[in-house]
Amino acid sequence: MTSIAGRLGVSLFVSLLLAGILVGQGALWWLDQRQRQVMTASLRDEAVSVLAAISQGPSGLQLEQPMLDPAYRQPFSGRYFMVSFDDHIWRSRSLWDQRMADTESRGLDNELVPGPDGQQLLRYRGDYEIYGHKVAIVVAQDYTPQLENFRNTRSVSLLAWVLILSGLAAAQLWLIRRGLRPLNKARRQIEQLRDGERTELDCDVPTELRPLVQEVNRLLGHTDQQLRRSRHAIGDLGHALKTPLAVLRNRCDEDLRREHPDLYRLLDEQLAQVEDTVRRALNRARVAAGATPGTLFHPDQDLVALRDTMIQVYGDGRRIELMGTELPPQPVERDDMLEVLGNLMDNACKWARGRVSVRLWREPEALWLSVEDDGPGIEPARRDQVIRRGERLDQRVAGHGLGLAIVSDTAEAYGGELTLGHSEALGGLMARVCWPLTRR
Repeated sequence: MTSIAGRLGVSLFVSLLLAGILVGQGALWWLDQRQRQVMTASLRDEAVSVLAAISQGPSGLQLEQPMLDPAYRQPFSGRYFMVSFDDHIWRSRSLWDQRMADTESRGLDNELVPGPDGQQLLRYRGDYEIYGHKVAIVVAQDYTPQLENFRNTRSVSLLAWVLILSGLAAAQLWLIRRGLRPLNKARRQIEQLRDGERTELDCDVPTELRPLVQEVNRLLGHTDQQLRRSRHAIGDLGHALKTPLAVLRNRCDEDLRREHPDLYRLLDEQLAQVEDTVRRALNRARVAAGATPGTLFHPDQDLVALRDTMIQVYGDGRRIELMGTELPPQPVERDDMLEVLGNLMDNACKWARGRVSVRLWREPEALWLSVEDDGPGIEPARRDQVIRRGERLDQRVAGHGLGLAIVSDTAEAYGGELTLGHSEALGGLMARVCWPLTRR
């Protein structure tokens, strides 16, 4: 069991149950001892009454039966005696044809002894002297009814105690869960923090939980500060490299290409690699920050804005259909999502004959988006080629061949994937991106 409330409830139930069993057993033992003490006095009086029924007759000692309790004349009545003196032994009629074991110890026996008809006897022996004879009188009483009462009391008490404990455990479990509500509140706030809906945890929590919340907030602040420093450092490096790259790019003009074609080709390739490396580093630095409050992606606003932008760029001849604008704000970096969708929609509008379809949908652990067009599409054997940086299948269309590569890099940075396929609905290219939400 992994629940704290469950563990506390079970431990409380077991501990109180054991405590109740020990206390109940101790109480029954005390009652048993008190009962034996009371019966000891009664047995002592019974022994004296038997002694009083002994008289001196013509032939020696004799037992006056009328003076005895009638229970001694009823077979297996639970009341027995045995008188022994010299070589004589008298037994009560209640023993019938059975004999009660003799004992050498005086007073009450510590243990119960077996009696007739399966009875358990509490036995007492008294030694007396009467008419010059030493007489040993053993009286016994059936203790089975008391034992049965103790067993019944134990069973009823245990059942009642279990029922009481069940009620107490249920009440305690409710109290524990109520006491743990601040932890559930903190968990929900951490989920909101992960989704970018808040910047820190609420410090209005119980005293025991406040140090943990404060440390989490300090850690969040420190992490955010480190991320900002890293992003700023990479951004500064990228901007610092832009000027010398621009100077070198300007030198790669038509004159250099005509006079020194080998040098021009070498510089152009190397500059392209450096520019791609800088751009990729800047993208990864931005992705590392994750979604923060105010930067969530709003499908109802951002998708419409992208569509309007594409219509302005490519004119009204493109019909762009949007699906998924009714989704709530998504916990993804808005700039990255805009860059991914912008590149995919730009690529689709560039090649489409007239229709572009953009769809966005949400699954429990991922956000999915697809962009389809009615253009010529891409042959399956060449789809992996266009994802590589700088690869273009048609040099007549303007562009640098970086759009799909940027989309692929951004998706991979988040643990997702870009896949290209054939659009069954429109007949052109279908670009689909899986954007995980739980691995971030």
